[in-house]
Amino acid sequence: MADKHDNIQDQAIAWAIRTRAVDFADWEDFTLWLEADDRHNLAYEHVLSTEDQYIDLTENGENDQENGTPLPVPANDEFISPGVQTNRRRVMFGAIAASLVVAVSAGLWTQMPQPYDIITAPGQREIVALSDGSKISLNGNTKIALDHQKPRYARLEQGEALFTVVHDDEKPFIVDTADVRLIDAGTEFNVISNARTLDVTVSEGLVIYNPDRENVSLPAGKRLYRPASKNRVTVSNIAIEQVGAWRTGRLSFAGETLGQVAEALGRNLGADIAVSPDIAARPFSGVIQISDGDAQNIGPIAAVLGVQAKKQGKGWILIGDDAVP
Repeated sequence: MADKHDNIQDQAIAWAIRTRAVDFADWEDFTLWLEADDRHNLAYEHVLSTEDQYIDLTENGENDQENGTPLPVPANDEFISPGVQTNRRRVMFGAIAASLVVAVSAGLWTQMPQPYDIITAPGQREIVALSDGSKISLNGNTKIALDHQKPRYARLEQGEALFTVVHDDEKPFIVDTADVRLIDAGTEFNVISNARTLDVTVSEGLVIYNPDRENVSLPAGKRLYRPASKNRVTVSNIAIEQVGAWRTGRLSFAGETLGQVAEALGRNLGADIAVSPDIAARPFSGVIQISDGDAQNIGPIAAVLGVQAKKQGKGWILIGDDAVP
Protein backbone atom coordinates (compact mmCIF):
# COMPACT_ATOMS: atom_id res chain seq x y z
CA MET A 1 0.00 0.00 0.00
CA ALA A 2 1.34 3.43 -0.90
CA ASP A 3 2.13 5.83 1.91
CA LYS A 4 -0.55 8.46 2.61
CA HIS A 5 2.02 11.23 2.13
CA ASP A 6 2.86 9.95 -1.35
CA ASN A 7 -0.82 9.92 -2.33
CA ILE A 8 -1.24 13.52 -1.13
CA GLN A 9 1.85 14.63 -3.03
CA ASP A 10 0.55 13.05 -6.23
CA GLN A 11 -2.83 14.73 -5.79
CA ALA A 12 -1.17 18.11 -5.12
CA ILE A 13 0.79 17.87 -8.37
CA ALA A 14 -2.35 16.96 -10.29
CA TRP A 15 -4.33 19.83 -8.77
CA ALA A 16 -1.48 22.28 -9.40
CA ILE A 17 -1.38 21.36 -13.07
CA ARG A 18 -5.15 21.58 -13.43
CA THR A 19 -5.59 24.89 -11.60
CA ARG A 20 -3.06 26.55 -13.89
CA ALA A 21 -5.13 25.70 -16.98
CA VAL A 22 -6.75 28.74 -18.61
CA ASP A 23 -10.18 27.07 -18.70
CA PHE A 24 -10.06 25.57 -15.18
CA ALA A 25 -13.40 26.08 -13.41
CA ASP A 26 -13.49 23.34 -10.76
CA TRP A 27 -12.66 25.70 -7.87
CA GLU A 28 -15.34 24.30 -5.54
CA ASP A 29 -13.90 20.76 -5.53
CA PHE A 30 -10.36 22.16 -5.34
CA THR A 31 -11.34 24.12 -2.22
CA LEU A 32 -12.98 21.04 -0.72
CA TRP A 33 -9.79 19.08 -1.34
CA LEU A 34 -7.67 21.75 0.37
CA GLU A 35 -10.00 21.84 3.39
CA ALA A 36 -10.27 18.06 3.75
CA ASP A 37 -6.81 17.71 5.32
CA ASP A 38 -4.26 20.28 6.55
CA ARG A 39 -1.56 18.33 4.69
CA HIS A 40 -3.27 19.01 1.36
CA ASN A 41 -2.56 22.74 1.51
CA LEU A 42 1.03 22.14 2.62
CA ALA A 43 1.61 19.77 -0.30
CA TYR A 44 0.05 22.20 -2.77
CA GLU A 45 2.19 25.07 -1.46
CA HIS A 46 5.26 22.84 -1.80
CA VAL A 47 4.49 22.30 -5.49
CA LEU A 48 4.11 26.06 -6.01
CA SER A 49 7.35 26.64 -4.12
CA THR A 50 9.11 24.23 -6.45
CA GLU A 51 7.71 26.22 -9.35
CA ASP A 52 9.16 29.44 -7.91
CA GLN A 53 12.57 27.84 -7.50
CA TYR A 54 12.44 26.66 -11.10
CA ILE A 55 11.56 30.16 -12.31
CA ASP A 56 14.35 31.70 -10.22
CA LEU A 57 16.87 29.29 -11.71
CA THR A 58 15.69 30.10 -15.20
CA GLU A 59 15.79 33.85 -14.60
CA ASN A 60 19.31 33.54 -13.17
CA GLY A 61 20.28 31.67 -16.29
CA GLU A 62 18.93 34.48 -18.41
CA ASN A 63 20.84 37.01 -16.33
CA ASP A 64 24.01 35.00 -16.94
CA GLN A 65 23.31 35.24 -20.62
CA GLU A 66 22.97 39.03 -20.37
CA ASN A 67 26.26 39.20 -18.49
CA GLY A 68 28.11 37.47 -21.28
CA THR A 69 27.61 33.81 -20.41
CA PRO A 70 25.45 32.49 -23.25
CA LEU A 71 23.13 29.57 -22.73
CA PRO A 72 22.66 26.85 -25.35
CA VAL A 73 19.88 27.74 -27.77
CA PRO A 74 17.54 24.89 -28.74
CA ALA A 75 17.10 24.26 -32.45
CA ASN A 76 13.36 24.90 -32.26
CA ASP A 77 13.67 28.15 -30.25
CA GLU A 78 11.00 30.65 -31.31
CA PHE A 79 10.57 34.38 -30.79
CA ILE A 80 8.08 35.31 -28.05
CA SER A 81 6.39 38.65 -28.51
CA PRO A 82 6.37 41.19 -25.66
CA GLY A 83 2.64 40.59 -25.24
CA VAL A 84 3.25 36.92 -24.50
CA GLN A 85 6.11 37.69 -22.15
CA THR A 86 3.73 39.46 -19.76
CA ASN A 87 2.13 36.07 -19.15
CA ARG A 88 5.49 34.42 -18.65
CA ARG A 89 4.70 32.89 -15.26
CA ARG A 90 1.90 30.79 -16.77
CA VAL A 91 4.24 29.63 -19.54
CA MET A 92 6.93 28.82 -17.02
CA PHE A 93 4.49 26.81 -14.91
CA GLY A 94 3.79 24.65 -17.95
CA ALA A 95 7.45 23.76 -17.96
CA ILE A 96 7.65 23.07 -14.24
CA ALA A 97 4.42 21.06 -14.34
CA ALA A 98 5.81 18.93 -17.12
CA SER A 99 9.05 18.52 -15.18
CA LEU A 100 7.15 17.45 -12.08
CA VAL A 101 5.15 14.90 -14.02
CA VAL A 102 8.33 13.47 -15.55
CA ALA A 103 10.06 13.38 -12.18
CA VAL A 104 7.16 11.68 -10.45
CA SER A 105 6.60 9.25 -13.31
CA ALA A 106 10.26 8.25 -13.37
CA GLY A 107 10.74 8.22 -9.62
CA LEU A 108 8.07 8.13 -6.96
CA TRP A 109 5.22 6.66 -9.00
CA THR A 110 7.27 3.79 -10.38
CA GLN A 111 8.46 2.94 -6.86
CA MET A 112 4.93 2.69 -5.50
CA PRO A 113 3.10 -0.62 -5.31
CA GLN A 114 0.79 -1.05 -8.27
CA PRO A 115 -2.05 -0.64 -7.63
CA TYR A 116 -2.11 1.57 -4.52
CA ASP A 117 -4.98 2.17 -2.10
CA ILE A 118 -6.66 5.30 -0.81
CA ILE A 119 -8.70 4.76 2.35
CA THR A 120 -11.00 7.16 4.18
CA ALA A 121 -12.16 6.74 7.76
CA PRO A 122 -15.85 7.09 8.68
CA GLY A 123 -16.76 10.77 8.46
CA GLN A 124 -13.67 11.62 6.38
CA ARG A 125 -13.91 12.69 2.74
CA GLU A 126 -11.29 12.86 0.04
CA ILE A 127 -11.18 14.25 -3.51
CA VAL A 128 -8.66 12.53 -5.78
CA ALA A 129 -7.57 14.36 -8.94
CA LEU A 130 -6.45 11.98 -11.68
CA SER A 131 -3.84 12.76 -14.33
CA ASP A 132 -6.39 12.86 -17.18
CA GLY A 133 -8.50 15.54 -15.47
CA SER A 134 -11.04 13.11 -14.03
CA LYS A 135 -11.68 13.13 -10.30
CA ILE A 136 -13.07 10.79 -7.67
CA SER A 137 -14.86 12.06 -4.55
CA LEU A 138 -14.63 9.49 -1.74
CA ASN A 139 -17.16 9.38 1.08
CA GLY A 140 -16.25 8.11 4.55
CA ASN A 141 -15.34 4.48 5.26
CA THR A 142 -14.29 3.92 1.66
CA LYS A 143 -11.38 2.05 0.11
CA ILE A 144 -10.41 2.41 -3.54
CA ALA A 145 -7.49 0.96 -5.50
CA LEU A 146 -5.86 3.07 -8.22
CA ASP A 147 -2.94 2.47 -10.54
CA HIS A 148 -0.63 5.16 -11.95
CA GLN A 149 0.04 2.90 -14.92
CA LYS A 150 -3.72 2.63 -15.58
CA PRO A 151 -5.09 6.17 -15.10
CA ARG A 152 -8.50 5.23 -16.55
CA TYR A 153 -9.12 2.40 -14.09
CA ALA A 154 -10.29 2.14 -10.47
CA ARG A 155 -11.41 -0.65 -8.20
CA LEU A 156 -13.87 0.28 -5.46
CA GLU A 157 -13.22 -2.22 -2.67
CA GLN A 158 -15.93 -0.82 -0.39
CA GLY A 159 -17.80 2.33 0.46
CA GLU A 160 -19.10 5.17 -1.69
CA ALA A 161 -17.49 7.21 -4.46
CA LEU A 162 -18.63 9.78 -6.99
CA PHE A 163 -16.78 9.54 -10.32
CA THR A 164 -16.54 12.61 -12.54
CA VAL A 165 -14.91 11.35 -15.72
CA VAL A 166 -13.36 13.24 -18.63
CA HIS A 167 -14.74 12.01 -21.96
CA ASP A 168 -12.46 9.83 -24.12
CA ASP A 169 -14.06 7.61 -26.80
CA GLU A 170 -10.90 5.57 -27.27
CA LYS A 171 -10.21 5.03 -23.57
CA PRO A 172 -13.40 4.46 -21.55
CA PHE A 173 -13.10 4.70 -17.78
CA ILE A 174 -13.46 1.33 -16.01
CA VAL A 175 -14.65 0.77 -12.44
CA ASP A 176 -14.56 -2.72 -10.96
CA THR A 177 -16.32 -3.51 -7.70
CA ALA A 178 -17.18 -6.91 -6.22
CA ASP A 179 -17.93 -9.09 -9.30
CA VAL A 180 -19.19 -6.14 -11.36
CA ARG A 181 -17.62 -4.01 -14.08
CA LEU A 182 -18.87 -0.53 -14.95
CA ILE A 183 -17.81 1.11 -18.21
CA ASP A 184 -18.05 4.85 -18.68
CA ALA A 185 -17.10 7.04 -21.64
CA GLY A 186 -17.40 10.42 -19.96
CA THR A 187 -19.98 11.09 -17.29
CA GLU A 188 -20.72 11.51 -13.59
CA PHE A 189 -21.98 8.62 -11.52
CA ASN A 190 -22.10 7.48 -7.90
CA VAL A 191 -21.37 3.95 -6.65
CA ILE A 192 -22.11 2.40 -3.27
CA SER A 193 -20.58 -1.05 -2.81
CA ASN A 194 -20.53 -3.21 0.29
CA ALA A 195 -21.24 -6.73 1.45
CA ARG A 196 -25.01 -6.19 1.30
CA THR A 197 -25.68 -4.10 -1.77
CA LEU A 198 -24.55 -2.45 -4.98
CA ASP A 199 -26.12 0.91 -5.83
CA VAL A 200 -25.21 2.83 -9.00
CA THR A 201 -26.76 6.21 -9.86
CA VAL A 202 -26.00 8.32 -12.93
CA SER A 203 -26.31 12.10 -13.21
CA GLU A 204 -24.64 12.66 -16.57
CA GLY A 205 -23.70 10.64 -19.65
CA LEU A 206 -23.97 6.85 -19.81
CA VAL A 207 -22.71 3.93 -17.70
CA ILE A 208 -22.79 0.30 -18.84
CA TYR A 209 -23.22 -2.37 -16.20
CA ASN A 210 -21.32 -5.61 -16.93
CA PRO A 211 -20.93 -5.11 -20.70
CA ASP A 212 -19.80 -8.71 -21.23
CA ARG A 213 -22.78 -10.20 -19.37
CA GLU A 214 -26.03 -8.37 -18.60
CA ASN A 215 -24.95 -5.28 -20.62
CA VAL A 216 -27.38 -2.90 -18.92
CA SER A 217 -27.20 0.72 -20.13
CA LEU A 218 -27.74 3.41 -17.49
CA PRO A 219 -28.28 6.91 -18.88
CA ALA A 220 -28.54 10.03 -16.74
CA GLY A 221 -31.38 9.88 -14.23
CA LYS A 222 -31.22 6.09 -13.78
CA ARG A 223 -30.42 3.99 -10.73
CA LEU A 224 -29.31 0.35 -10.68
CA TYR A 225 -29.76 -1.56 -7.43
CA ARG A 226 -28.64 -5.10 -6.60
CA PRO A 227 -28.95 -6.69 -3.14
CA ALA A 228 -26.07 -9.02 -2.37
CA SER A 229 -28.55 -11.84 -1.73
CA LYS A 230 -29.87 -11.67 -5.31
CA ASN A 231 -28.30 -11.82 -8.74
CA ARG A 232 -31.10 -9.85 -10.38
CA VAL A 233 -30.77 -6.08 -10.64
CA THR A 234 -33.51 -3.48 -10.70
CA VAL A 235 -33.36 -0.23 -12.67
CA SER A 236 -35.41 2.78 -11.63
CA ASN A 237 -35.52 6.55 -12.05
CA ILE A 238 -33.70 8.97 -9.78
CA ALA A 239 -33.60 12.75 -9.67
CA ILE A 240 -30.28 13.89 -11.11
CA GLU A 241 -29.72 16.35 -8.27
CA GLN A 242 -29.77 13.47 -5.77
CA VAL A 243 -26.73 11.79 -7.33
CA GLY A 244 -23.71 12.54 -5.13
CA ALA A 245 -25.78 14.86 -2.93
CA TRP A 246 -24.00 13.40 0.11
CA ARG A 247 -21.22 15.93 -0.58
CA THR A 248 -23.57 18.67 0.65
CA GLY A 249 -24.93 16.61 3.56
CA ARG A 250 -28.15 15.62 1.79
CA LEU A 251 -28.91 11.89 2.02
CA SER A 252 -31.78 10.51 -0.06
CA PHE A 253 -33.37 7.09 0.46
CA ALA A 254 -35.96 5.21 -1.56
CA GLY A 255 -37.04 2.08 0.25
CA GLU A 256 -33.68 1.29 1.87
CA THR A 257 -33.78 -0.63 5.13
CA LEU A 258 -32.98 1.09 8.41
CA GLY A 259 -29.86 -1.06 8.50
CA GLN A 260 -28.72 0.52 5.24
CA VAL A 261 -29.71 3.99 6.42
CA ALA A 262 -27.65 3.52 9.60
CA GLU A 263 -24.68 2.45 7.50
CA ALA A 264 -25.01 5.57 5.33
CA LEU A 265 -25.26 7.77 8.42
CA GLY A 266 -22.18 6.18 9.92
CA ARG A 267 -20.24 6.61 6.67
CA ASN A 268 -21.10 10.31 6.50
CA LEU A 269 -21.03 11.27 10.20
CA GLY A 270 -18.13 9.14 11.37
CA ALA A 271 -20.27 7.68 14.15
CA ASP A 272 -20.85 4.06 15.13
CA ILE A 273 -24.59 3.54 14.56
CA ALA A 274 -26.18 0.14 15.16
CA VAL A 275 -29.81 -0.92 14.61
CA SER A 276 -31.95 -3.16 16.77
CA PRO A 277 -32.55 -6.44 14.87
CA ASP A 278 -36.33 -6.13 15.15
CA ILE A 279 -36.38 -2.91 13.06
CA ALA A 280 -33.28 -3.36 10.88
CA ALA A 281 -35.31 -4.53 7.88
CA ARG A 282 -37.90 -1.73 8.12
CA PRO A 283 -37.88 0.34 4.88
CA PHE A 284 -37.42 4.09 4.80
CA SER A 285 -37.98 6.61 2.02
CA GLY A 286 -37.15 10.27 2.43
CA VAL A 287 -34.39 12.86 2.68
CA ILE A 288 -32.16 13.52 5.68
CA GLN A 289 -30.05 16.66 5.88
CA ILE A 290 -27.02 16.12 8.07
CA SER A 291 -24.56 18.65 9.47
CA ASP A 292 -21.52 18.89 11.72
CA GLY A 293 -22.41 17.93 15.26
CA ASP A 294 -25.07 15.39 14.36
CA ALA A 295 -22.73 12.58 15.40
CA GLN A 296 -22.99 13.82 18.99
CA ASN A 297 -26.79 13.84 18.95
CA ILE A 298 -28.63 11.82 16.33
CA GLY A 299 -31.94 12.11 18.18
CA PRO A 300 -33.48 14.48 15.60
CA ILE A 301 -32.42 12.16 12.78
CA ALA A 302 -33.93 9.18 14.61
CA ALA A 303 -37.21 11.08 14.91
CA VAL A 304 -37.28 11.52 11.12
CA LEU A 305 -36.80 7.77 10.80
CA GLY A 306 -39.65 7.12 13.24
CA VAL A 307 -37.41 5.47 15.85
CA GLN A 308 -35.43 6.33 18.97
CA ALA A 309 -31.69 6.76 19.36
CA LYS A 310 -29.94 5.55 22.50
CA LYS A 311 -26.29 5.81 23.44
CA GLN A 312 -24.38 2.55 23.13
CA GLY A 313 -20.72 2.65 24.09
CA LYS A 314 -19.11 5.39 22.01
CA GLY A 315 -21.89 5.28 19.45
CA TRP A 316 -25.64 4.90 19.08
CA ILE A 317 -28.27 2.25 18.57
CA LEU A 318 -31.61 2.81 16.84
CA ILE A 319 -34.57 1.14 18.54
CA GLY A 320 -38.32 1.11 17.92
CA ASP A 321 -40.53 3.73 19.51
CA ASP A 322 -42.23 1.06 21.59
CA ALA A 323 -38.95 -0.54 22.72
CA VAL A 324 -37.91 -0.44 26.36
CA PRO A 325 -34.57 1.49 26.68
